[in-house]
Amino acid sequence: MRLHCVFIACFVLFACCSLANSEYSQGPDKCCFSFSNVKIPVKQVVGYHTTHSECHMSGIILIMQSGKEICADLNERWVQRLKNRVDESTQMMTEGSGDSN
Repeated sequence: MRLHCVFIACFVLFACCSLANSEYSQGPDKCCFSFSNVKIPVKQVVGYHTTHSECHMSGIILIMQSGKEICADLNERWVQRLKNRVDESTQMMTEGSGDSN
């Protein structure tokens, strides 16, 4: 009987620790582990976000029209140009939608 109680106590402790680790973790949601070498047309990209500072490799995650996400190296010249064009496109759309009053 005593062994049974020890087993249950260990199981409950393990379950609580597992729940606490998964529920309260503060790690990044998405990180890049490799970068695309393929230059992507700006018209296929609807947005982007940079990787979290805790990620091993810092990069940019490009969000495609299809919903697919592609990692790219922000130090690459073509990626910087793509990012700037997406920013310009987003700004033009924002300014254009504000004139409808």
